[in-house]
Amino acid sequence: MPAQGWFENFFVQGRYADVLAAIPAERTEREVAFVAGALALPEGARILDLCCGVGRHTISLAQRGYEMAGLDLNAEALAVARKRAEEVGVGVPFHEADMRHIPYAGELDAVINIFSSWAYYPTDEEDAEVLVAVSRALQPGGLFLLDTANRERIFRQYRASDWESEQDGTLVLTRRELDLASSRHRVSDLIVHSDGSRSERWHQFRFYSLTELLLMLSEAGLRFRQAWGDFDASPYTLEGRRMIVLADKTG
Repeated sequence: MPAQGWFENFFVQGRYADVLAAIPAERTEREVAFVAGALALPEGARILDLCCGVGRHTISLAQRGYEMAGLDLNAEALAVARKRAEEVGVGVPFHEADMRHIPYAGELDAVINIFSSWAYYPTDEEDAEVLVAVSRALQPGGLFLLDTANRERIFRQYRASDWESEQDGTLVLTRRELDLASSRHRVSDLIVHSDGSRSERWHQFRFYSLTELLLMLSEAGLRFRQAWGDFDASPYTLEGRRMIVLADKTG
């Protein structure tokens, strides 16, 4: 299956799996505790981690007794996830697939999509295809938990350029181009590695307002239930760091 250009450049060539693998376990556990509380499902519930990456949420939820599955397009990340699952002794099927092609139909209790893993496609229609696929995979009453960046806060604090230095001495120079007419932006990173070599990566992202997202969910047969502003279960506001939305599949 050929990867899309944006995906291949940013997630694979950019070695995003390494970024995910470096996230502290404490942070993952805080996020997983929130997810479990928001879903409020019994042990044994069937949950798909859509765009699971290296499986950091998938595996922890499986350890809590849920029947987990993971899906991602990045074979490298999935290899890490499978190794992690084996190391802790949980059985999790991992699917290498486009997020619009979920291999389940009317059988899942929940689908989760965490860490801004949605809204990378070039058009709103393609983003909407993901929501339709989620709805198709859920049984009636099944839950969808979507975590993405809070557009309102980012727009108010928008910076066209930035830089950061990583622990190994790598320098990352970032430039952002925002199209306010479409709420889409392109981010380009110039990476100066500790050995002096350079590489580049880029991605494009669509910032959706809560209003826009709720309309798209409704059109996909998903009903809005609640929104939060972060994994501490704080209310969704203009200042919230995240936009975390819970919906369910209508009958």
